[in-house]
Amino acid sequence: MTLDSLKDGESALIIGFEAPLELKNRLLNFGFLKNKKIKKLNSSLKKATILVELENSCVILRANEAKVIKIERI
Repeated sequence: MTLDSLKDGESALIIGFEAPLELKNRLLNFGFLKNKKIKKLNSSLKKATILVELENSCVILRANEAKVIKIERI
């Protein structure tokens, strides 16, 4: 399951990435690490962007970026 498949308000654990090295490094720099809890807060109307909460920070991801983050719903 990937991050983009969560509904607004749902939480999950990050279990991995299926991304090119450049995107993977960018996500790691934002703090998207394996076994971290993430919560999907909101999606734009056309689901082009996704607002997520990661620890005490909020990050906006493009939909194609969210599709490479593998999660496990909790």
